[in-house]
Amino acid sequence: MKFLSTIALSILSFLGVISASNTTNTFTNPVRDQNGSDPFLVYIEPYYYLLTTTWRDVQLTRSGTLNGFRPGLGSSTGSETKLIYKMANPNPAGGNDVWAPELHNLNGTWYIYFSQDRKSWVLPGASDPWDWGSRVYSDVDRIRVHQEWGIDGTVVKIPNWGEYFVWSCMTNSTTQELQSLCIAPLTTPTTIGQFHTLSQPLESWERVEIPVNEGPAGLYHAGGRVWIAYAASFCKTVDYAIGLLSWDGANDPLSASSWTKSQGPVFSSANGNFGTAHNGFFTSPDGTETWNIFHATSNANGSCGADRQTFAQIMNWSDDGTPEFGVPVKAGEVLRAPSGEGE
Repeated sequence: MKFLSTIALSILSFLGVISASNTTNTFTNPVRDQNGSDPFLVYIEPYYYLLTTTWRDVQLTRSGTLNGFRPGLGSSTGSETKLIYKMANPNPAGGNDVWAPELHNLNGTWYIYFSQDRKSWVLPGASDPWDWGSRVYSDVDRIRVHQEWGIDGTVVKIPNWGEYFVWSCMTNSTTQELQSLCIAPLTTPTTIGQFHTLSQPLESWERVEIPVNEGPAGLYHAGGRVWIAYAASFCKTVDYAIGLLSWDGANDPLSASSWTKSQGPVFSSANGNFGTAHNGFFTSPDGTETWNIFHATSNANGSCGADRQTFAQIMNWSDDGTPEFGVPVKAGEVLRAPSGEGE
């Protein structure tokens, strides 16, 4: 019986689901229960840094544990939030909302990219991810990355090729304008070169209610392998799910032919979590694991609003080195924390 118990515990640990009594390093989803959409998280010792869509500003929260982001636990776990940017003239009816902030290190300097007015912006760099000076940035401080319609900008780093800006853009098909993905070389942290169409929502699973490709996120693995995850279909549906583009590892990343699209969603609604998309990836504190951070809603009809919550879940890798996303674990499940947390 002891042998069987050991096997069972090992299986649960592999899946990331484990009883709190078996380890002190655990957390419970959701890690953010309101304004948890479009999450981005990075670990820089000794903190996790989390950004989500808060609509009128950019807020940066840090915590030594994932559980520290949960409401009501901040004071006991040392999490703290800093206001980085606040729009000068918010429109009460919306339309100029701030979306999808991300924190990226480029040549030793940290930059925050975000969307506002359906355009892509970046805030001047800081030498430390937490030190953005004593004042709050405003509209006059932001730098526009490109002149076209665009949201959800991210930085993708491709070995031996360089750094690229990837975002959700508008492109034309034979019959309509489509919300697609575009890619351009990042010539400086605030400027891009010629952009190219990377992906259009042409598959049926990308076109539920509205054809959409948005929320790109770079995923990396051993041997220089690179993928770009993205959100497909309209956010206000339960079919809002993660698709995946796979780089061939050899040809020009600016060419759509160098990327292969997944045959369908690689991560989608399950276990009471709906609209499980617009995600990011982060590495565990000890560098041995890749984790998926994504938003979801408990609304069975789907949602594009502030009721979306932030979830974290470990990724696995198949024998051939391709990512395995699994299925969303239900809210309230006690999970094993990322490897190295608290050590």
